[in-house]
Amino acid sequence: MIASIIHRQPKAPNVTATNTMTLPRGTERRGHYRGYLLMAFIAIGAYFVGLKTDITTILQTKDEASHGLEVKRTRGIDISDETSELHRPVAKILNNPKVPTWVKNYVEWHRQQRQKYFDDMRAHNTSDVRFLISRCFKNDNCGGLSDRLQDMPYNLMLANQTKRVLLVRWERPTKLEHFLVPQPDGINWTVPDDMFPEDTDWDWSLVEYYCDIDKEAHGDEKILSTIRDFQASIFREYEENIVGHRIYHEIFRLLFSPSDSLSSRIQSTMKSLNLMPNQYSSVHLRMQYPVDVIKNDGGFSFERQKSLITGWATNAVNCAANLHPNAAKYYVSSDSSQTIKYLLEESRFVQNYTDATKHQEHQSAVKLVARDYSIENPHINFAKNLEPDEFMSVFEDLFIMGLGKCVAHGIGGYGRLAAALSGGECVMRHRGDGGNMNVCTQPT
Repeated sequence: MIASIIHRQPKAPNVTATNTMTLPRGTERRGHYRGYLLMAFIAIGAYFVGLKTDITTILQTKDEASHGLEVKRTRGIDISDETSELHRPVAKILNNPKVPTWVKNYVEWHRQQRQKYFDDMRAHNTSDVRFLISRCFKNDNCGGLSDRLQDMPYNLMLANQTKRVLLVRWERPTKLEHFLVPQPDGINWTVPDDMFPEDTDWDWSLVEYYCDIDKEAHGDEKILSTIRDFQASIFREYEENIVGHRIYHEIFRLLFSPSDSLSSRIQSTMKSLNLMPNQYSSVHLRMQYPVDVIKNDGGFSFERQKSLITGWATNAVNCAANLHPNAAKYYVSSDSSQTIKYLLEESRFVQNYTDATKHQEHQSAVKLVARDYSIENPHINFAKNLEPDEFMSVFEDLFIMGLGKCVAHGIGGYGRLAAALSGGECVMRHRGDGGNMNVCTQPT
């Protein structure tokens, strides 16, 4: 499987872009006018040096504009070093020598093919451009956040080797662009409402999960859509056996950047908790996962299962502390607000916590921090009748954990995805799929 992925990489066409800027010629000015002009430039420069507000980049691409659609891809970038990794520039990613050449070629090839499709449709109402679409429609069983996103680096690799344009289309709980947006100069994976003919048979184009997406993608169908491939492990094998180092986090950030509203939340939380990228580590606690011991007790109940749950939580913190001794702080994320509350207010770590609700901090060896845990993370597939913004915390926690140095994670794919976004090198799983603990000693 891996060999076929590596040896079939299509070569993107070479494109040379020349950017020139011609300045208007002005008339010669007297010396005192030059002095005034110099003073004006100094004043303007001082203003921008002191500017601390977000910078928003808005692009209107030719293809969407030709359809009367404006795609607003924004990137709220805090100038401070603390959050610069939220919006890692595409040029920085592509200039990383660890990123394979095919990734760099595909970015330009994708742009050309996407434009070709719109040009063809405008001129002939048909096109030979082929697509691979990661989807979550209203009636699809899409799974949780990690189920939907963890395969995206693999999908990018598959789209490259099969010469398909990679796109993403969500309808549930809303468009993905509400939370994540394409990089302005990266891969535009968005699907405008009128991009495809109204009679497009999406169910006919669907490759059901657990099927051979690799085989299907090499077929002749112009449009293939997939809900979840469960192929993240294939990409991990590719990293380990072919590339020789982790690149998942780079590929993910090449595809996705936080929307303005999500970026604002992340920056606000990190600032309030004084979190600096790579100086803290994270503890992920998936407590409501239906392992046998929980199911046999009638389902998750913190009060009824408190002894068991608090034991898992305490061990998870021990694992994080062993993984990254003397970290500045340990960020706690969970699908159970009561579990976070216990760790920060009742556990033996109680003297060591900071939280965004109370804005209090106590100095000690293990410093636990959390965002406002009165807001519990809803499951993106199971939660009903929620507004899109009520899922923001799920993405917020994912990115904050991904900006830390190490991740001690529990059951399920969400914590594993956060660990991959952190670089995937400093990771520990404190609970297995069956719920059994990987026991860690108490830090001294």
